[in-house]
Amino acid sequence: MTFIRSLAGIALGLLVHHAATAQATGTAPAAEGAKTIRIVVPYAPGGYTDIVARLVATKMTERLGQAVIVENKPGGSTIIGAQEVAKAPPDGNTLLMAVTTTLSTNPFLFKKLPYSAADFKPVALTGITPFVLVAHPSVPADSVKSLVALAKSKPGSLNVATLGVGSSTHLVAEMFRSAAGVDVKDIPYKGSGPASTDLLAGHVQLYFDAIPTAMPRIRAGQLKGIAVTADQRSAAAPSLPTFVESGLPNMVAVSWYGLLAPAGTPQATVDRINKAVNEALVAPDVKAQIEANGATATPMSPAEFGALIDRQTKVWEKIVAPLNIQLD
Repeated sequence: MTFIRSLAGIALGLLVHHAATAQATGTAPAAEGAKTIRIVVPYAPGGYTDIVARLVATKMTERLGQAVIVENKPGGSTIIGAQEVAKAPPDGNTLLMAVTTTLSTNPFLFKKLPYSAADFKPVALTGITPFVLVAHPSVPADSVKSLVALAKSKPGSLNVATLGVGSSTHLVAEMFRSAAGVDVKDIPYKGSGPASTDLLAGHVQLYFDAIPTAMPRIRAGQLKGIAVTADQRSAAAPSLPTFVESGLPNMVAVSWYGLLAPAGTPQATVDRINKAVNEALVAPDVKAQIEANGATATPMSPAEFGALIDRQTKVWEKIVAPLNIQLD
């Protein structure tokens, strides 16, 4: 009996020590037999989505006391990865690093999409990024107002590079045409590399770029920064006005990134993960990396994130629906 009491005392001591250590480091002890959490990224390694997923996964591991890994499942305009998570057990151990394409544009671009918004449960926002309209230095316009005036005075004379039909760059260009009432020719490219090369060479005049790649070229005088598509100025590009303040209030379009769980995942599990992600987003190293990529990441509750997805889906639907694009 004495031996048993000794073992019990040792076990209790270890448990108290582990809990105290976890509390001191901001982590929570893992439940016995806790499974590894997989974050499925529907893109190849190396991009912004993948980088943020790995940063968040590391912090989640620390806070949850549970291993969190990233698996890349690229292809099919995020459909391959999304479909896998939609069919996964709703236990919180399989999550999707979703993007705007997954829920806000794919439903309007594909008739036979193998999943729907109802297959997922919002967990946590990890970032929002606007687009920045850049122009070749040869374009005699330095603002939205002067660019619109130029486009209207010479219909069809300006062209804008996009990454193909249905891409976010194509859809934002369509939004600009509609909001500004201008005739700008679309020039599709197979990737951002070729598009940027032709833009820098002056073969195309306009492009809706990402802030991290646009700002160094703007500072170097290789491109002109016209405006960003957010509703307020970006911390990564504070010198650039928004389209809203430039007279086009409907020209607001952002890409969102965040974690989704399979529908049916217990709310307590979702809330637990949400708390860990929100704590990760305010960590100095994570916050700095996100902002370096021209994004912002305001911690949100699952309900707030879901409302954001709904709002953005309505924005993109208004852009896509009139175009009658079908990619399948």
